[in-house]
Amino acid sequence: MYARTGRILAAALLVLALALSAAAEAKEKGKGKGKHGRSHDDHHTSDHHAGAVITAGEITIIYDYVRRYGAADFGPPQGLPPGIAKNLARGKPLPPGIAKRYLPQRLVSTLPARPGYEWIVVDRDVLLVAVATAIIVGVLTDVL
Repeated sequence: MYARTGRILAAALLVLALALSAAAEAKEKGKGKGKHGRSHDDHHTSDHHAGAVITAGEITIIYDYVRRYGAADFGPPQGLPPGIAKNLARGKPLPPGIAKRYLPQRLVSTLPARPGYEWIVVDRDVLLVAVATAIIVGVLTDVL
């Protein structure tokens, strides 16, 4: 009973954190607007992928997998230089040449299909990335 309550609480906290992050990002977008009311980068980054967010269900599936099977299936985490780590954020492009790994197939098969997107593991984080643009559309930090 306590394990289920803990999972529900963890999922609720993650959803709250994602909502606060999205609100902060929306507030930040209000700064630096061009003459047409949008910043110069808006149409290239997160506006194009506004509907692509990591859902609460996906968060639960990923965390349950790590809790059940551990992090060994993901390979060893590789530390990142601080400048690169700071650029792993929603709406930013995936830095070129970054050491990335993919989610274990056993986990991918349990997640909903995401045509045009791929799940990437960088260091201890799980990212949802648009394949065509390499724009990060979602980040789960310190999963592993």
